[in-house]
Amino acid sequence: MDTDDLQNVSGESPNTTGETPVLPLEKLTGLLGADAFLVPCVRGTKMPAVTYTQRPFEATQTPAYRHALASGEFNIAVYLGQMSGGLCALDFDHDEDLAAFLAVNPALAATTRSRGSRGGMVWLRIKPRQKDECRMKNGNEGHLTPALSPKGGEGEDFPPSCTTKHFEWRANGRLSTIFGRHPKGMDYTVTVCNQPVAVTFAELQWPDGWDLPWVGAAGREAAEALAREYGQPFYTNKDGKVNGINERYWAALYARENRVLFDPDERNFYRYAAETGLWETITPESIREVISGRILEISRTSQQFTLEIQITQTRLNAVVSALKGIVEKRGAFKVKQRFIHVANGVIRFADDGDIQFGGFSPEDFSRNRSPFDFQPDADCPRFLNELILPAVEPDDADLLQRWAGLALFGYNLPQRFLIVDGTPNGGKGTLVRIIHALVGAMNTYQLRTECLQERFETYRYRGKTLLIGPDVRGDFLMERGASMLKVLVGGDPISAEGKGLNGDFQMFGTFNIVVTCNSRLRLRLEGDAGAWRRRLLIVRYEKPAPAKRVLDFDHVLLRDEGSGILRWALAGFVKLQTEFADTGDFALTDAQRERVDSLLAESDSLRLFVQAQLERHEFDNVTSAEISQAYAEFCADNGWNALPTSVVERTLPDLLLEFFHVTKSNDIERNGKKSNRGWRRVRLIAPSTFQPVEGE
Repeated sequence: MDTDDLQNVSGESPNTTGETPVLPLEKLTGLLGADAFLVPCVRGTKMPAVTYTQRPFEATQTPAYRHALASGEFNIAVYLGQMSGGLCALDFDHDEDLAAFLAVNPALAATTRSRGSRGGMVWLRIKPRQKDECRMKNGNEGHLTPALSPKGGEGEDFPPSCTTKHFEWRANGRLSTIFGRHPKGMDYTVTVCNQPVAVTFAELQWPDGWDLPWVGAAGREAAEALAREYGQPFYTNKDGKVNGINERYWAALYARENRVLFDPDERNFYRYAAETGLWETITPESIREVISGRILEISRTSQQFTLEIQITQTRLNAVVSALKGIVEKRGAFKVKQRFIHVANGVIRFADDGDIQFGGFSPEDFSRNRSPFDFQPDADCPRFLNELILPAVEPDDADLLQRWAGLALFGYNLPQRFLIVDGTPNGGKGTLVRIIHALVGAMNTYQLRTECLQERFETYRYRGKTLLIGPDVRGDFLMERGASMLKVLVGGDPISAEGKGLNGDFQMFGTFNIVVTCNSRLRLRLEGDAGAWRRRLLIVRYEKPAPAKRVLDFDHVLLRDEGSGILRWALAGFVKLQTEFADTGDFALTDAQRERVDSLLAESDSLRLFVQAQLERHEFDNVTSAEISQAYAEFCADNGWNALPTSVVERTLPDLLLEFFHVTKSNDIERNGKKSNRGWRRVRLIAPSTFQPVEGE
């Protein structure tokens, strides 16, 4: 990371003048510990200035990152919980609640304490629990209810973050600010400048009458409500031994502790990951493992040790089956809302043209995101000036920008796919690799037209948004499966079959597709030129290739200008939205439309030839060799590449039957021999009488 990561996020630049930093960062690190994960936030707010959830701790130790923390121009927060070696915080809004807590925990009077606008923040380092510790105590020595034993985010050392009437417990995944300017205008202060006291969570005492989510009245009420709706978690015999479990209860408990859904059409479970904003697939095996762990945990905390015997694959499978019905949500991912999901948030596009950048939301039902951060002032000068603008005309550069925005959006609104052809080594492949990385490798798949007729090919596209055909052959769109492209981009329903799975997988053809080729492609039209015309976009690289190649140029550009390229694509999507609102399609120039027409004409060249240079004549005939020769000359005159001879010979009989109602003969006479293949009652039009017939 360099200081550019923080440039202009708060409207100011990091302190690079070499002056003594306002904050003695070493003192703060010494106070909280060298393993404290510090996060710079926009000054005067609680909004992180960098992406921290995916950043390893080592990245916070670089000179640039440490310099930004020491500059005094950012608030500083701590990424709590396991990321900071168990450092957690209790936030009290009222002085009387803080005093009551310290009164029953006198040892914590010496722990780190800070203050914002009111109350105080008590900083603690939570020690791991002992393996034989099977219960947690509160001020009343109460046992945990079976369904609500302590459950941390990824471990068992402390419960997840929660808010109560008297305090807020902040743990795994939460941020707490300790330095800088409070949103209300005052500065954060450290009121007790000692290192955090290390305790186990079970050692904490709580004033009488405080409701604790993990053990108090609120937790008991939640457990009782769960039991009222689904029944008791397990059943015992007259000797007090567990002789059965209630599968629906354990399924409901899992659903309450995990934001999860089951899509019956896809037959997949999805769990929401708050740190990324994504709904991610989870396997029944992983669900069974979590439920098994919860049953084991509760058997120990409730001292019902015979409950462990109930942990069998048969019973766990029954729990997973019950979970399907409890969390079923059909069609959760079928509708794409107007947003683009990036690494550090979500960019939302309102119908009135308003654009907002904000946090993640499970209601977005997003399964795809770009791995790059949105930075409002990021730029990409090398990408534009060395890759795009030298290679294509300005109108085509603009079209590429709008299409890149569409690919980033992840839903093919105009129902078109892009062909990029022309100059070898002109930058086509580099551009597509950059778009591939921008959209996200997990969201893309290789397009193989030769496989589209196979049973299981489209099943591989589930959950993807972008299909790529890189550096394909000239006959790539002549394959029998090529007609499927119209379905893949046209919004049509698709029934995809998975190998070894019963039934099919329902999805819709909303994929974005890009194909690159050094030569001009031809289409397998099959008499449907109009439909292909509505689906095609073509950008042609016709300028000379650069004199000097840059090794792995896509990696260089993504490393140095990734967020800038993302911002370029976002601007393209904004342009496309305006066009789509007006016409429902891309706005194309005459030259861009002419390329499509030319491709269709070249692809349909044999049909055009038959229409233009053959005519019916009751007393004449023509051989296959004569037609092939005339067809080759016809294509040369129009600047087209002729179809392969095998394609011509395979297609001609159907065309002549369609236009002239004649079938092929094998005894056409030429040079005294009656063994030539050809057609009777048809002849070539003499050049002097030839009248061109325009294509469809």
